[in-house]
Amino acid sequence: MARARWAWQRPEQTARALLDAYRANPGEVHDRPAIRRIVIELAERHPSTSGVRELHTAVTRAI
Repeated sequence: MARARWAWQRPEQTARALLDAYRANPGEVHDRPAIRRIVIELAERHPSTSGVRELHTAVTRAI
């Protein structure tokens, strides 16, 4: 779902979906290169979006 929301240029919904996925199963987020790229792009393009910092910290800490 997060990939679709990212493609639709909805950063808040993308971050929320990725945070939910991370909380449910961290490996699904930090073990997938395409998803990690979305997280990094979110952090670069939308750093003030709710949840992006938390998500970026969680994913980059786990790499």
